[in-house]
Amino acid sequence: MSTFGDDLARIEKEILEVERQRSLLTARLDGLRVERASVEKLNAAPADRGSIDDLTKADAIVKILRESPKPMSLGEIAKAMTAAGKPTNNNGASVYIDGLLKAGRVVRVERNQYRDA
Repeated sequence: MSTFGDDLARIEKEILEVERQRSLLTARLDGLRVERASVEKLNAAPADRGSIDDLTKADAIVKILRESPKPMSLGEIAKAMTAAGKPTNNNGASVYIDGLLKAGRVVRVERNQYRDA
């Protein structure tokens, strides 16, 4: 039979695990809200989608960053590109961002946060 001390230790461990899960869910929720805002913005401007189709991926990334109200991460850029009809993953966005940084068309405002130059 366990002692109350064992029960207390088990409960404390469960509390820590639930708090960790809550932190992860909060971060996931924040990410989904940012993703929703990006997609809503793209959805609100259907005329811009056609013009993105005519652009290179590099030019489309610059356009998406220019129209974003805040800096974007590689994941957000990739999702916005895909939503605009130019399927892109994080690695692909990273390659284009690297070239755009070197060309001075994009700036890194902090780690994994970019905006147009």
